[in-house]
Amino acid sequence: MNIPVISVSGNPYDLGFQHGRQAKEAIQKNVLFYMNFWEYFGGAKRDQILKDAQKFIPYIEKLDPEILEELKGVAKGSGLQFEEIVALNARYELSYAYMPPIPTWTAPGGCTVYALAPEATRNQHTFVGMNWDYKPGVESLCLILRINQKKKPDIIMHTEAGIISQKGFNSAGIGVVPSYIRCENDSFRLGLPTWIKFRGILNSESLPDCIKMLMTFEGPNSVNMVIAHRDGEVIDVECTPDDVFFLYPKSGILTHANHFQSPNLRVKDTGKGALPDTVIRSHRAFRLFQEKRGNLEWDTIKDVLKDHFGYPNSICRHRDERLNPYEQWETLTSMIIDLTEGKMLYSTGPPCSHSYESVVMGEAS
Repeated sequence: MNIPVISVSGNPYDLGFQHGRQAKEAIQKNVLFYMNFWEYFGGAKRDQILKDAQKFIPYIEKLDPEILEELKGVAKGSGLQFEEIVALNARYELSYAYMPPIPTWTAPGGCTVYALAPEATRNQHTFVGMNWDYKPGVESLCLILRINQKKKPDIIMHTEAGIISQKGFNSAGIGVVPSYIRCENDSFRLGLPTWIKFRGILNSESLPDCIKMLMTFEGPNSVNMVIAHRDGEVIDVECTPDDVFFLYPKSGILTHANHFQSPNLRVKDTGKGALPDTVIRSHRAFRLFQEKRGNLEWDTIKDVLKDHFGYPNSICRHRDERLNPYEQWETLTSMIIDLTEGKMLYSTGPPCSHSYESVVMGEAS
């Protein structure tokens, strides 16, 4: 299954309007998916969801009013309410409002993430990427979004329709990928939504700008992100509702999954119980990369991302058909971003059975 590649350009409102118009049907289906998802798990009704979504608007505006304009454009182009688009972009936070507490619900996804500094790769390039493990129900609602914006870096990302930032890279050489983590202090809180933070990263010109933004807008919930720069710097950022922790590569290799790895963590990790395989996936990915250190390039990286140790809860994750569709997850895309070359490879399903497509910064779609 190929996913759409959508290109947008112009001022912030135009970016959103073009996104909304070109992906109108998928965005409408994505909104419906989450409305049903939150009702299934928490009994949330549409009016309450939209009311809660409105509460995030001031935080988005504080980061960048232009992002609000882009969200308004998405709403207009897709024929949806502005609050519905805000809800999509705050879906990570809203899930804390409507989901039962762990361990009575399964985690919202897995994800194995990585970055490779030049000293670990064959061609001395910098790579960042992930296996994005998430709900099969959104598999057909994803797209590649190419953004050509004024006065900010161009962006290429893999995202869900209607969400203006997730995992990707920009023309300034910055790439970022996420993974789920959770601590005892996580609950429904207000703050800058996670995916808007990711847009702040991809709008940045430098790694210090990214870190400054993350330290300025702490919380509202835990999330892990690997950020890398084409010049060879790699950093992992473990965000909690109240603090930020940093991890660095070993021998040019950095891997992470769904448990906290910082030795400075001062709160209880409550997410690893829902995904005990996380402690295997992160270490195994590191070991497999380490075995190929100095010879890491497109094909050898793919080999690691196809790994099935612990199947189906492996690096290359597969759905459990015995579960309710809302409780299933699998690798919906496998991503390899060469920041030095400005090129991203992505699959449209588990990489063991789906080939990779490519998209290059600066090329016409």
